[in-house]
Amino acid sequence: MRSERDAAAAGARQARAPRRRDPAKTREAIIDGLLAAVTAGDFAPTARAIAARAGTSERSVFVHFPDREALLVAATERQSEMVEACLVTPDPSAPVAERITIAVRQSAAIFALQRVPRLPGLQESRSIAAVDARMRRTDEHIRAVLAALFAPELSRPDGTHDDVLLDLVDGALGWPMRHHLQDRRGLPGEQASATIERAVGALLAQH
Repeated sequence: MRSERDAAAAGARQARAPRRRDPAKTREAIIDGLLAAVTAGDFAPTARAIAARAGTSERSVFVHFPDREALLVAATERQSEMVEACLVTPDPSAPVAERITIAVRQSAAIFALQRVPRLPGLQESRSIAAVDARMRRTDEHIRAVLAALFAPELSRPDGTHDDVLLDLVDGALGWPMRHHLQDRRGLPGEQASATIERAVGALLAQH
């Protein structure tokens, strides 16, 4: 009889005890909390605000990330991975109009992720070398995809690539152009995409 009561009491204590979240999941939730805060317009969220979004304690933030820089580097890595997951597999054999449409859709998907976080990311990249390096690596990855996608239009008779034209295409498809068209000019996403598609088409038509 006593053993049954002891077992019941132990079960009740176990039920009352808070469940411990997997440390890896807590770490990911903290990163998500920072990105969610930044996307909502809070470019310098406190540890308490991040913890609230992550569903964890303020202490947990410092357990997983001893300082602000470590958290920002981890968030930049997560953001970069999400952006790179949007990149297409280049097929330079498709008609150029089709490839331009694919590139514009890719730029729209990337902008949806970068629209707000890119601003504070650029600011932090000025003082945190690891943030700057990771952002540059993603930018280069995007550029490489565009170089492969538009290889026929970028090629010169001597076998080299027209890097100036690639710079122009990369710029037309990049975050600054969409930021200007959508956030400064106030164009809807579809209209911004149509404008960018026309610009890229005009650039490549010079080939």
